Amino acid sequence: MTLEAHQRLLNSLAKALEIQGVTITHLDINEMPEYFDEKYRKLPAPKERDGYKPDLEGMKGALRHLGEVKISIKGDKNMDSQFKAFASREMNGKEIPFHIAIPKSLKKDLEKKLYKLDLYKKYKNNTIKIWAELHDI
Repeated sequence: MTLEAHQRLLNSLAKALEIQGVTITHLDINEMPEYFDEKYRKLPAPKERDGYKPDLEGMKGALRHLGEVKISIKGDKNMDSQFKAFASREMNGKEIPFHIAIPKSLKKDLEKKLYKLDLYKKYKNNTIKIWAELHDI
């Protein structure tokens, strides 16, 4: 898949999170505003955390949310440490929700990866949320 597919999926993740009550505060549009809704085009890029920058940041109440889009699971050498960095963050004593958007065909592979990274428990208790059914909302 292409960068275009990544950006379209990121836009869909932002919209889906807003439906869930998350206010999108930062989005990495990567100088490709044409793939994003108008309201997202002027948002600042997310801040770096533990050496990695998520694709999306948002707030729901007093709790930050982080989001990442992956259009492929294999061949991303940074994915393991990136996922661990984002999934281990806390704010005010609460775990920060980490949202991962992927094409539907990769859901099983991503679940296996989370299991290997010892993050499956966070997935099962919804600290990590996999979005594999996103379409243009």
